[in-house]
Amino acid sequence: MATLWTGGKIYTMAQVGETVEAVLVKEGKIVATGSVDSLSPQATSIRHLQGNVMYPGFVDSHLHIIGYGEKLKHIDVSNVRSKDELLVIIRERMLEVPADEWVIAIGLNETQFEDPIFPTLAELDALGDAHLIIKRSCHHLILANSKALTFAGITKDTPSPEGGVIDKMDGQLTGVLKDAALYMIVNYMPHITPEYIEDALEKAIISLQSYGLVGGHSEDLSYYGPPIQPINAFRKIVEAKHSFKVHLLQHHTVFEEVAKMEELSSPYLEFGAMKIFIDGAFGGRTAALREPYCDEPGNYGMLVHSTEQLKEYVQLARQHGQTVAVHAIGDLAIETILKVFAAYPPLEDQLDRVIHCSLIDEDILEKLAALPVAVDMQPQFVQGEYIAELARLGEERAKGLHPLKSLLNRGLVVAGGSDAPIEVPNPLFGIYAAVTRRNFGESHNGYGPEEKISRFEAIRLYTVGAAQIIAQDHVRGKIEKGYTADFTVLEEDLFTIDIENIPQVKVAYTVVDGRIVYKKRCKE
Repeated sequence: MATLWTGGKIYTMAQVGETVEAVLVKEGKIVATGSVDSLSPQATSIRHLQGNVMYPGFVDSHLHIIGYGEKLKHIDVSNVRSKDELLVIIRERMLEVPADEWVIAIGLNETQFEDPIFPTLAELDALGDAHLIIKRSCHHLILANSKALTFAGITKDTPSPEGGVIDKMDGQLTGVLKDAALYMIVNYMPHITPEYIEDALEKAIISLQSYGLVGGHSEDLSYYGPPIQPINAFRKIVEAKHSFKVHLLQHHTVFEEVAKMEELSSPYLEFGAMKIFIDGAFGGRTAALREPYCDEPGNYGMLVHSTEQLKEYVQLARQHGQTVAVHAIGDLAIETILKVFAAYPPLEDQLDRVIHCSLIDEDILEKLAALPVAVDMQPQFVQGEYIAELARLGEERAKGLHPLKSLLNRGLVVAGGSDAPIEVPNPLFGIYAAVTRRNFGESHNGYGPEEKISRFEAIRLYTVGAAQIIAQDHVRGKIEKGYTADFTVLEEDLFTIDIENIPQVKVAYTVVDGRIVYKKRCKE
């Protein structure tokens, strides 16, 4: 049986402005595009778009799907504007739960406070008797109360682990844990059961589909007990329902374990690149820099791994014929991993991935362009963090922040993601941020306006780019014969609508393999 999709504008994303009148879909594939007259004789049914606008299915190229589901389950403090407000919200929840429970808040951004300081450990302890952790928006820093610290065996005498910081002041714990140190708590919380993981995952998938997403590249295998636990959850919640397409990055700490499982990929659950964290983030001043932070002289951030360790990880990936995806935010981090990539290149036609690639200069740009490397960008970062990053880096270095246009101009493959739960995984927010480089409701010319890109380029980040970065652009990312029938159908035309209205555009349908997995509810 073949279904003809027509009755609205259909953008192929093959080239600027290209549209077709109709798309014929059979068994989850696009078998033809063209006019209604030429294709209707082959159709057994017609799906009328009712004036809505169809695009290739949007894909988020970098997020943590289970982590996003956790954010939906726990306390979202991303809109909190003061320390006092934060403490009130947390206290209310702490009073509701037994002393042996865990209270988790996600999304703290102290740079939004008039006085940008964290609560003290004493202030956290005064909120109640339960275990408490508060995750900063960057997810490279948490605040923990004494009960949570004790659970992990962390005392004032505990040394910081490699690649992390147990923060202390005058020899006493502050409750702040950075990067590898936070996993001393997060990876061992007792409520991380298969049922918990499945519930978080299901909540996340429902939300992602409502944003028009047909798939996502996710990294979840090292945070929820043995990697088989999240894998089983993905098999049960995603793969069995054929409702979403997940491409899993594999953290280097579980890479060999997963390889031994001989888990088979499917269109709904693919096993992809080895994932390595090489530095932290600007928020906690742990992104690795060639020059020190302007607001903390003497601090260059930190490299999580030595060059020798990175070489070992990359060579391991190569032994398995696999690519490598590296979280690299600071210029030193990016420079370091590019040297390793140059020494140990991937197989022909494969692309390694630099995730974030937040701070570069002309020298790094040239090195990127010379290697088989793709870049995984998060356009929304320019909205949430730019002002704070300006204080961290100074005006001169800030010219190299989130360099979308520069990367595209050099011919690099660039994909777009949200890094959810850090940002809202709405691709329309990312498209708006990439085109305007400003926050919603602002009217200036953008933060680093020379790096703004066109609407076509921005939409390609979530379609063609997301397919190219995993070498699937011959079957995904466009509306063409032979491609998968994954579509995002919106109520408005992103190319003609007022740019300020893009974040408010509604999703009409989300379509995976020709099947509607999300449909906007009718207004009551």
